[in-house]
Amino acid sequence: MNRADRLRGRVRLRVSDSEGSLVAERRSENVVVKRGAEIVAGLLSGAASAARINRLQLGFGRESVGVEATSLTPPADDAIPAAALQGVIPPESFTVQTDRPDVLQLLITTDFSPSVELSDVSEAGLMAGDALYNQVVFEPITLRVGQDITFFWEVDLPYGR
Repeated sequence: MNRADRLRGRVRLRVSDSEGSLVAERRSENVVVKRGAEIVAGLLSGAASAARINRLQLGFGRESVGVEATSLTPPADDAIPAAALQGVIPPESFTVQTDRPDVLQLLITTDFSPSVELSDVSEAGLMAGDALYNQVVFEPITLRVGQDITFFWEVDLPYGR
C-alpha cells in the first residue's frame, strides 16, 4: 500500500480568550495506535462491543507514542483530576466532506473548556470509551480556566485505486 493511500489525520488546536481573541494555535499530524485500528475494525464489522469516538483526552507526552500505546502521558501533578483532562465529543461534532476526488474527509470539531489550569499540555488523543484511537503531539501550551479551546481533526479516508 502506498503511503498516500493510507488513512491520514491531522489536528489544529485553537485557544481563544473569553472575548474570542486568538491566544495560541497548534498543528500536528496524527498517529493511529493499534487499538485505534481495532476500533475501526470493530465498527466496520458491526461488533456488538464496538464503540464510536466519543471523548477527547489531553496529555503531557513530548514524543509520538508507539503503536502499542494504550494511553497518553498523565500530568506530573497528580492533584489534577482525570476528568479535567477529558472532554465529551457529541455525535454532531462529526461531518463528512465529499468534495475531493478519491478522498472522503471526516472532520471532527470539538470544544474543550478547562476546569483547572493545565500547564504544558503537549498531546491529545481521540478516545472510544476508554480505548485510545490516536495521538497528536504539539508544542507545549498552558490552558487556563475561561479560555475556549477548539480542536479540529481532519481524517482523510482514501478510496479507489
